[in-house]
Amino acid sequence: MIMKNPAIEIKKWLIARLAAYAYIDVYDGMFPQNVEVDNEYIVLTSRTANQGEGKGCFQSEVSVNIDIVTRSNSFGYKRAEIIAENVMAGVNSDTDIILPTGWDCKNVVLESITNLEDIDPFDNTFRVILRYTFIITQTI
Repeated sequence: MIMKNPAIEIKKWLIARLAAYAYIDVYDGMFPQNVEVDNEYIVLTSRTANQGEGKGCFQSEVSVNIDIVTRSNSFGYKRAEIIAENVMAGVNSDTDIILPTGWDCKNVVLESITNLEDIDPFDNTFRVILRYTFIITQTI
């Protein structure tokens, strides 16, 4: 059996799941430069995977940051926190994570919730970062 990168499969699942629950655009790694600036979007950042070999399978802890970005002159963190609540409704310990054959997700843990302001106080950018850890098993 050849060990594969489990972050790829969880990323695909997350993009589809977040689009369905947050109702805003989801990007992988960075906001594209050629896209008109949105006032609300999500960027999947800082994926890490720690893999170990078990008996007949590989088990991995995959951590992903879900970076919710909002811009507004009128509501501060409020909108980013509403979007974060929608994300947490869609990705939690009760969520059935459907991955392709050969992959299984055993557990989901919300590790942290962090609020960040942009460096430029006049930019009015407010961010909420949700850090999730997924326990994934590769069986093929």
